[in-house]
Amino acid sequence: MRPIWILALNTFKEVVRDRILYALVLFAILLIGLSLALGQLSFAEQARISANFGLSAIHLCAVILAIFIGSNLVYKEIEKKTILTILVRPISRLQFILGKCLGLAMVIVMMISGLAAVLGVVFKGLGVDVDERLLIVLLGLVCEALVLLGVTLVFSMITRPLLVVCFSMGVFLIGHWQGSLTWFADRDESGTLKPVAWVVRHAVPDFERVNWKALMLYNQPLELASRFTAMGYALAWFAFCICVATLLFQRKDVG
Repeated sequence: MRPIWILALNTFKEVVRDRILYALVLFAILLIGLSLALGQLSFAEQARISANFGLSAIHLCAVILAIFIGSNLVYKEIEKKTILTILVRPISRLQFILGKCLGLAMVIVMMISGLAAVLGVVFKGLGVDVDERLLIVLLGLVCEALVLLGVTLVFSMITRPLLVVCFSMGVFLIGHWQGSLTWFADRDESGTLKPVAWVVRHAVPDFERVNWKALMLYNQPLELASRFTAMGYALAWFAFCICVATLLFQRKDVG
């Protein structure tokens, strides 16, 4: 456990010093500010528009951080040959991946928490109730970011960062469009879409299961049992991706 924690802390410090993190935070704060300006256009829906833009800004930043930083987590170490000085020590490749993941996950949680604090101040100013619903929504965003991080790591064992980003973004989009694909497949008289929808449903994580922004936007009931089940689903996907990434990493020549 100690090697994983040391790797995680080093990864955390390295990512925190990365300029992309500050650019993302600035971008998110600007979007939250834009949400206030757009909310002024509709006094009846100001709170809902501001909440939607604010949560979408946090969501987008978490996704970008998981994909763009995650695509370089291992590749950069291999490219610079620094991984050789790490693996000669008593540390397995699984521990190496877990340490890297934990470090980036800590950054994602820190960023989401900081932006959520800013958004909470905005909500208070608009008179929006800030309760456990916001926490559940943020947990859903963390779960989605973890799954995307796992998917990105799998792709990073196969190809270069640019293609990793493209493939991961594709998984992200398909994961949010599964419901639409299933809807069209059920209404396809020829039946050609049904096999495609079946493969997509079983091969790509369904990110809509942890997309709970409607809790804040429409004051939906919490339904904690189903929320925790969805979190378990996301964590199972993350664990599966870590196992696959580790198997591919075991076969990868890092010399």
